[in-house]
Amino acid sequence: MQQADQQKASVFEIVGAWLHIWTPPRDVRIPPVPWRKLAIGTVIGAVIVGIALAIMVPRIDDSKTQYAADYAAFKERVRQENVARINQSQRAQTGEALALRPAADAPAAEVQAANAQLMDKMQADMYADAQARAKTGEIKPVTVPPTCERAQGTPTSGPIGVFNCFIQTTPIEQSSKNMAGALGYPFRAVVHFDTFTYAWCKAELVPGEKLVVSPESAPLLPPACRPPSK
Repeated sequence: MQQADQQKASVFEIVGAWLHIWTPPRDVRIPPVPWRKLAIGTVIGAVIVGIALAIMVPRIDDSKTQYAADYAAFKERVRQENVARINQSQRAQTGEALALRPAADAPAAEVQAANAQLMDKMQADMYADAQARAKTGEIKPVTVPPTCERAQGTPTSGPIGVFNCFIQTTPIEQSSKNMAGALGYPFRAVVHFDTFTYAWCKAELVPGEKLVVSPESAPLLPPACRPPSK
């Protein structure tokens, strides 16, 4: 009779009693914990999870491998495109001023003056090239003719001169926050004072976006714009 008078507990009450987070009244019947069924269910659940992992893990690994391969291919494609762009930008231009070349027995003052005229001719051609590039949209409009100085580590005299040049696009006025300066493009010029010929190239700095993974793979200036081999 007492068994019939007991109330049947709800699922939540049963679980609460099993976890000892709820104390049932005396008239509420709580069934014993079905340890055997739980053990069997745990084993079955573990098997199901194991099968799922056996299927999913290789697929995840394959996905990671494919992603790594796709990303490496993307980086290589971007690097090659960047190298092609740099090589096009650094293409060599050449010029000459044979009419200004002094005689072999010309005095030193005449040779010096002729060399200065040769430099002026080279810089004028370089500036005209920069202006032409600006018209096509390759670079920003330039506003001041180039300034050139001997490249560091190269001879300061002799038949061949190597010069680092700069062509301004935007002046920077001095202020309380900025020093006076200018924005623009670097160029490299190689002047042959013996033959009164010259070459120049727009110089591209090595990019900082990790597109060039090693110094060996960085695009070099064309041979015409490199210092002569020692």
